[in-house]
Amino acid sequence: MKDISQNDLQNNIPLVSRKDYRREIKVKDIDLGGDKIVLMAGPCTVESKTQIFEVAKAVKEAGATMLRGGIFKPLTFPYGDPIGVADSDTNEKSKERKEIMPKNELFQRAEKRFAYFKEAGEKYGLPIISEIVYADSLPIMSKYVDMFQIGYRHMFNMDLIEALCTTDKPVMIKRHYGESLRSLLGVGEHFEARGKHNFVFCERGIVAPHTHNVESRAIIDIQAIPALKEYAPSVPVFVDPSHATFKRAYVAAISRAAIAAGANGLLIEVHPNPEKAWVDPLQALNFKDFAILAKQLEAISKIISNR
Repeated sequence: MKDISQNDLQNNIPLVSRKDYRREIKVKDIDLGGDKIVLMAGPCTVESKTQIFEVAKAVKEAGATMLRGGIFKPLTFPYGDPIGVADSDTNEKSKERKEIMPKNELFQRAEKRFAYFKEAGEKYGLPIISEIVYADSLPIMSKYVDMFQIGYRHMFNMDLIEALCTTDKPVMIKRHYGESLRSLLGVGEHFEARGKHNFVFCERGIVAPHTHNVESRAIIDIQAIPALKEYAPSVPVFVDPSHATFKRAYVAAISRAAIAAGANGLLIEVHPNPEKAWVDPLQALNFKDFAILAKQLEAISKIISNR
């Protein structure tokens, strides 16, 4: 079963599908489901203190609402750096194959980066969002991040779901590219059933026979936006055009389409020098292109709100 039935609405997802429920989800003073679109912008990987401060300043000036950045990296293969960077404030990435890092060392190194990630966000008035990979990293991350992201690989990770239900901070649930909306709503119901209501959904593309781009794994499902609004009307919907397209030239068009389709906000990768980004260099926008896009999205949002 991939589509949502009346039986699902009554018995499987009765909480997340409530139509008379007022859900207020805030990150500090930002309303994630309000009238204004929320732009979460920043690098896929926090590479250095210099980099994240530079990005924070640029995206703030362009109109971003929150600062995004990855520190824990769920790598496809085991020999990369699991927090994406070397343990120094440098823009030089090591070419050497990494050994498996003990978790205690991993957490120590990650905490340093979370500290200046938070510092950058606070300096420029941007709450920060980052992906949680390990359930036992919650105590560390809770000291720094304002919102947690569940990556698509961990959509049904019950350890993460249980852990995140113990925090008051909001959560973004990314849909895996092989999962239906029915499954995504089921994850939302897992949170609801445990008493956690401040979460949002994120569409990041679905698997398809073709993606129009040889490097991409997924293709954006624009129809998911109105569908989620129908079946879970109180849950804000975000879109990740960067990972969905995996191609810089497509990001702006898909971002504009997502806002026009009713998305509450976007998760966009921005980097000072996209071609040299340490992780996912194909889709990040530079500062100039992000600033142009932010103005376009604001204009589209105003048109939609006046309809």
